[in-house]
Amino acid sequence: MNKLAILAFVSIAMVSGLANGAEWGQYGNARFGYWIDIPPRFSAITEADNGDGGISQSSDGSAELRVWGRHLVLADDFQAEATRGIDKDVESGWNITYQKQQSDWVSWSGTKDGRTFYQRAIPACNNAIAFFRLEYEDNQKEAFHPVVERLAASLRRQCG
Repeated sequence: MNKLAILAFVSIAMVSGLANGAEWGQYGNARFGYWIDIPPRFSAITEADNGDGGISQSSDGSAELRVWGRHLVLADDFQAEATRGIDKDVESGWNITYQKQQSDWVSWSGTKDGRTFYQRAIPACNNAIAFFRLEYEDNQKEAFHPVVERLAASLRRQCG
């Protein structure tokens, strides 16, 4: 087996364990009132100085989870604000392959340069919006599918 195949196998095996059985963590953001689960074998969130969210990395460094919140720019229009995020990804050269909107969430995903991302937005507390974005290698798409599902289900608003 060549080195690339071994690396792919190990990565898939590691990621497969993420959604099954292994311990998930949690991150809560008091500033914007949102919570999300953190996959096993990902670092704790390193929070930004402004307290809007932060970044977590997979133990092998191949995947990154970003979480953040911000105040709505378009005065109380959650859907329009989330759509601006999709437009920014298109402008940045991402090929958007999935997009779905509901009244209380917007999700989209795409690919670029051998990478895949999945992003979700929800209304947060105090006229704000909360996001998560998981980015990983294209060859890990199948292994990360259950992780994406768990993250999407776990992102929630919790106003104090």
